[in-house]
Amino acid sequence: MNILLLFGITLLITIVVSFVFVRLHLPQVIGYILVGIILGISGIQLFDSARIDHLNMITYFALSMIGFTIGGELRWARIKRFGASIIIITFFESTFSCLIVFCGIYFLTLNLPLALLLGGLACATAPGGTTNVIQEYKARGQLTSTLYGVVGADDAFAIIIFSFLSGISKALVGVLDSIHVFPMISHVISDIGGALLLGGGLGFFASFWMLYVRSSDVRHLMTLVFIFICAGLSISIGVSLILSSMMMGIIVANIRPHRARSCFVSLQTISTPLYMLFFVLIGSRLDFSILMTMGSVGIIYFIFRLFGKYFGAFTGAYIAKVPDKVRKNIGLCLFSQAGVAIGLALSIDIEFSNYNLRAQQLGTSIVTIITASTLIFQIIGPIMTKYALFKAKETHV
Repeated sequence: MNILLLFGITLLITIVVSFVFVRLHLPQVIGYILVGIILGISGIQLFDSARIDHLNMITYFALSMIGFTIGGELRWARIKRFGASIIIITFFESTFSCLIVFCGIYFLTLNLPLALLLGGLACATAPGGTTNVIQEYKARGQLTSTLYGVVGADDAFAIIIFSFLSGISKALVGVLDSIHVFPMISHVISDIGGALLLGGGLGFFASFWMLYVRSSDVRHLMTLVFIFICAGLSISIGVSLILSSMMMGIIVANIRPHRARSCFVSLQTISTPLYMLFFVLIGSRLDFSILMTMGSVGIIYFIFRLFGKYFGAFTGAYIAKVPDKVRKNIGLCLFSQAGVAIGLALSIDIEFSNYNLRAQQLGTSIVTIITASTLIFQIIGPIMTKYALFKAKETHV
C-alpha cells in the first residue's frame, strides 16, 4: 500500500472514530491513539516499525506546530500575570514527580541507577494531548492560560533534571569513573540555551518580515515556512524542538500581536489532519505485548508519577497563591506522557547499548517501562484534562 492511500484510509477511519468519541463524550485524541494501536504494531501492522521510522518527520513537524501554538498563547499580558506562578508550579510538579517516583522505585528494587533514571523521566509531560483537548473544547480562562505555560516550560525542567540524573547513573553502572558536573551543565546550556536562541532569532526575523507583508495569505504561508525551518534546524543542531518552536511563537505573538493572530487561527484550521496522523503514529508505536512485561516496577512508576504530578502541581499552585480552580485542577491536566519521555528513554537505551552488560540491561528496562506506561498515560491524560477543564468551567463546547 503506497503512503498516500495509507494516509487517506487512516484519516477516514480516524474521522469516523472521532465522531464516535464525541458521542461518547470522550476526548477525540484517545480515538486517534486507538486507531494507531489498531493499525500499528499491536494491530494489523499497516504501520510497521520501518514505516513508522520513515514517518518521523510528521511527528517532528507536529511537535513544532504544538510548540508554536503554545507560544502563541503566552502573550506578554498573560506572562506578566501568570509568569511567576507558571515557573513555581512547573518546578514543584517536576521535582515532586521525580522525588516520589525515585523513592518508590528505589525502595522496591534497591536499584539506584534505575530509580534515578525513572525519576528523571517522570518529570516529562506530553504537551500534544493536553493542547489538543484544550482546542477541542475551546477552553479559555486562568487554568487554561497557566496550563499552556506549564506544559511548555515542563520540557525545559525535564531536560535539566534528566541530564544530571543520567550522568550520575552512568557513574553508578561503571560507565564513568566519576561524576562530571561540567559536561552535564554544558549539555543543559547547549540544549535549552540553543533552543531559546534559535526560536528567538527566527521569531524576531519573522516578526520583522510580517511588518512589510499586507497579504494575510502570504503571512499564513510564511508562518508555515518558519515552522518548517525551526523544526529542521532544531533537529540538525540537536536542540529541544518544542522549546525552540515555543520561543518563536512567543516572540511572534508579542511583537506583532494583531498580524500574528490570524496566523495562529489559520494554523488551527489546517492542523487537524496533521494532529490526527501525529497521534495515530504515537498509537502505532505502542506494543501491547510490552504492557504485559511492565511488572511491579512499571506499576509503581505509573501510580507514583500520578501522585507526584498532582500533589506537586497542587503545592506549587498553593505557594503561588493562584485561585482555587487552578490549584485543585491543574495537576489533573499533567498526566499525559509521550514524545519527550520516550525520546529521552530511547537515547539512554542507544547510548547504554555500547557499554557493559549492566548498562545494556538498564537501558532495555527503561525503554520497556516508559513505552508500556505511555500507553496508559495517553489514555488517562486527555480524560483527566477534559474533566479538569469542565470542572473549572473553562470549556465552551
